[in-house]
Amino acid sequence: MIPEHTLSRVRDLKFKQLLVFERVATLGSMHKAAEAVHMSQPNVVKIVRQLEDLLEVTLFERHSRGIRLTPFADRLLARVKPMLGDARAMSEELVAMRSGEGGHVAIGTLISASAWLLPESAVVMKQRHPKVGLTIQEATNDILFPMLQVGELDVIVGRLPDGPVEGVNLYAIYEDELMIVARAHHPLSRRKGCALPDLLDYPWIVPSNVSPVRKQVDHFFLSRDLPVPENQILSLSMLTNLGILARSNTLAMLPSMAARPLIQAGVLFEIPIHIRVPFGTIGYSLRADRELVPAATMFIHILKEVGAGVRRKY
Repeated sequence: MIPEHTLSRVRDLKFKQLLVFERVATLGSMHKAAEAVHMSQPNVVKIVRQLEDLLEVTLFERHSRGIRLTPFADRLLARVKPMLGDARAMSEELVAMRSGEGGHVAIGTLISASAWLLPESAVVMKQRHPKVGLTIQEATNDILFPMLQVGELDVIVGRLPDGPVEGVNLYAIYEDELMIVARAHHPLSRRKGCALPDLLDYPWIVPSNVSPVRKQVDHFFLSRDLPVPENQILSLSMLTNLGILARSNTLAMLPSMAARPLIQAGVLFEIPIHIRVPFGTIGYSLRADRELVPAATMFIHILKEVGAGVRRKY
């Protein structure tokens, strides 16, 4: 049985205290947290101290670069984040019910979806449901999936992981492949054909080692008795990659759904080697134990509709 003094502390917890604590812990700064919750820094400090007094533990330790979480804060943060995520979802549902349509969708995205699938879906979403807000965050899986699991994100759109993810359901939409591309007026564009060794004469943009696609890129060269290009730029930024391609003779492997519209627009050129590299399954990921808010349900419907158009078009 839980002691009465422990139950008393739990009953005395205030939502604002937990919200302020989460912002301080996540942002690593009292000042940044104050800006995020639209409060003065002294008030944030006061609320944190009230929470520490109530729980009878020290949550933060100050150091030269800001604050450091104590083990108590780490454990509290793991409990608080899902709670705040559920509170946000509850608020979105009530807003949608009251207004007839509205709410908000928090979306995580990977480079594989940020150049085509997600923009297309976002445009359709805003056309059909202009009152629904969209927040989009691009990052890698190691950052996005923990955010999904605690409710900071409603959905992740992009290349699905090769294996299962605990507490997450994965849904496939279509298969994609990698294309070797360059700027439209690249020297190789003046040739009728291209031999694989010719590709090593130019700089390359390749994914960093944290990307699961890096193994596929390396395998493309090594399986054909070619070395992995030494003159390389490591990048997972689609915008940066396109900027580099446009300004130089650099080559890159891009997901075909990101590259094709740019090839059709005359911006990029597909290197004529007639070899495609499997990229993976593009789809979306949802938290397994949580019902979607109405706005997220509408977005998923549009995401699948746009994805179905890929199979008909290509």
